[in-house]
Amino acid sequence: MGPYYYGFGSQLLNFDNPENPEIAQTILQTFISRFRRIMDSSQNAYNEDTSALVARLDELERALFRVGQKGLNDFQCWEKGQASQITASSLVQNYGKRKFADMDG
Repeated sequence: MGPYYYGFGSQLLNFDNPENPEIAQTILQTFISRFRRIMDSSQNAYNEDTSALVARLDELERALFRVGQKGLNDFQCWEKGQASQITASSLVQNYGKRKFADMDG
């Protein structure tokens, strides 16, 4: 496909082209069909050479693969007690603060 398949395809949508709906649908269906395989591979290829797999991926897919591997690595560190204490994300904390502020007003 190419290293920037999704980026190139989405840039094509900026042009006034009667084929835009088909282009958008093709990009979306490609992503949907490949997403699960990419995430499964990222979770099951722990401590393995993934260079051949990653070489066939688009840049967006490579980023997803890296995020999947980081999530698995972080989880395994936490499971072994090698991670710091789990805390709520700042988004969750700020949401709670806004919700309480709304109740006061």
